[in-house]
Amino acid sequence: MFRRALYFCADWLRAFVSALGALCPPRWSLAIIALGALLVLSGSLYYTTQHTVFLEINDLRFAHRTHARTASQVLREAGVSPEAEDRLQMPTEEALLHGEPIRLTIARTATVVHDGTVTQFRTQAADLAGLVQDGRLVVFPHDHIEVMGQDASLDVPLPAPKSLPRSGVLAWLDEIRRPIRVTIRRAVPLRVQDGPADTTLYTTARTVGQALYECGLILYVGDRVSPDPEAMLAPGQSIIIERAKPVILSADGIKRTLRTRTKKVSELLAAEGVTMGPKDYALPDPRTTIARDLEVSVVRVFDEYYSEEVPIAYRTRWEPDPAMEIDQSQVTRWGREGARRQRIRIHYENGKELYRTEEEEWVAREPLDRIINYGTKIVLRTLETPTGALTYWRKLRMLATSYNAPTAGVSRSSPWYGRTRLGWQAAKGIVAVDPGVISLGQSVYVLGYGVAVAADTGGAIKGRRIDLCYDEDNLEFWYRWVDVYLLTPVPPEDKIEWLVPNTPRQRE
Repeated sequence: MFRRALYFCADWLRAFVSALGALCPPRWSLAIIALGALLVLSGSLYYTTQHTVFLEINDLRFAHRTHARTASQVLREAGVSPEAEDRLQMPTEEALLHGEPIRLTIARTATVVHDGTVTQFRTQAADLAGLVQDGRLVVFPHDHIEVMGQDASLDVPLPAPKSLPRSGVLAWLDEIRRPIRVTIRRAVPLRVQDGPADTTLYTTARTVGQALYECGLILYVGDRVSPDPEAMLAPGQSIIIERAKPVILSADGIKRTLRTRTKKVSELLAAEGVTMGPKDYALPDPRTTIARDLEVSVVRVFDEYYSEEVPIAYRTRWEPDPAMEIDQSQVTRWGREGARRQRIRIHYENGKELYRTEEEEWVAREPLDRIINYGTKIVLRTLETPTGALTYWRKLRMLATSYNAPTAGVSRSSPWYGRTRLGWQAAKGIVAVDPGVISLGQSVYVLGYGVAVAADTGGAIKGRRIDLCYDEDNLEFWYRWVDVYLLTPVPPEDKIEWLVPNTPRQRE
């Protein structure tokens, strides 16, 4: 090391001489060179005679170049002044020169805010419990402790000082001696009556709301707290919580879940601003006591009225006219429908029709009967036939069919086989008719068949139907429309069917 120092001095001296040679006159150069060489040699000797010692302050080691031989001299030279609470381990002079460090543990400064006062002291404790013990402080189980603004418990270690990059001894000492701020907030007893539950809690909160939150008591919209959640706490204070019950309210198409402290359904509706119409109602009854999760429905009721007109059919009256020939008719009055009016009430609940009922009914217009006059005048006429002239009093257009005994649908073993309605033997010259059109016993003439007597009936012979009878061996099949002439004599008026059915009808 000494050789390196000499080389360094020689190089520095050459550079210094060169610079002086350029700036100074020649007669001064030698003196100046001698002075510079002396200075360089003195510095080199001072540097090379120093030795390195180590200071270990709160587990951080520093190297220190010095001519001092003892630990006390080194501390004084480094500007380190241990205090009474600090712990100092000073090695011997020989151990110091052989690398044994000077160990110094600086006591930490604690500033404790508690019970309205501030206590400051120095401690060698490694954790919060030791700090509390050194400061002769009392911490109760529910008290709240903060270290440097952070929540802490007694078993947490004290915050370590920050290790400054390339920090010197004095900078490290300043960091170690920076006070540790500890705040102790005393827990106070608090009585909470939450409905039927009565509990005593301890809290360090400042306000009622903070205390309830820290105790895990959740407040819902609608709950009432006394005193107010913003009020400041006092030791031994009582807090009363009136819980709102959750209910479901359905009104006007909106279903809401809410909480309420009201006692009755009617009070709930009033509190929520739900007005009831004269016909509206609530389910359950407004006098019902509010219970948890009760479903309350408001049913909107209204009635709608309208008038409806129902036609009244008119009747058709047939009136005889002796001046009009039989089988003639004429409408003398067409008739008119009447009108019946009804007042209908439609009942709605929540916009849905439930039923409708007839509230009132009256005849707004009476119907007017249709009148048709039919002829009752008998006019005798003569019909020329191959067998001679015949006198008839009525002519009917009828659908003619034919039958004989075997086709009449009666078994040969039956005593009624081959017998007509009047008990005659079935044969040509007998026709089956509807007695409501042609009276039994009436003589008729059928074009293409001849003269016959209406002496039989049939299940299918209705209205303007006529069935022509034949002998068993000369049946001719008929199915056509023909003119049927009713021959004289004219039967009594009470035996005449003045209005003949119009069925079946001949297709044109």
